[in-house]
Amino acid sequence: MVKKLFSHGCGKGMKQKHGKRCFDSESHATPLSKKHTCGPAKVCGVNGDRKHCARLAALGVYPGNEIELISPSNGRECIIKVHGGTISIDRDTTENIIISE
Repeated sequence: MVKKLFSHGCGKGMKQKHGKRCFDSESHATPLSKKHTCGPAKVCGVNGDRKHCARLAALGVYPGNEIELISPSNGRECIIKVHGGTISIDRDTTENIIISE
C-alpha cells in the first residue's frame, strides 16, 4: 500500500482533496529544505525507499497532507507541525519531502 501511495509524483499532476492539483502552473513543487519561511505547505510527494516512506507516512507526512513549517532548516534540522504534533526532521529527510506552497 505504501508503494502505491508514494508512486505518484507532483509532476504528474496528482489530484488531491477538493479537486485541486498538487502541482500546477501557479504553485511550484520544491523540497522542504528549500523553504526558508515559516508557514503552511502541502506535501506533494516523498522520495526514498519503501522503509523511509513508510516511516514518514506513520508520522503523518504523506502526499496531500497539510504541514506547517515551524522552524526552517538553515542547514540543520527543521521543525514541522503535523496533525497537531511537532516533529523534528534532519536535513537529508527534508530534501526528500516535496512540497507546494
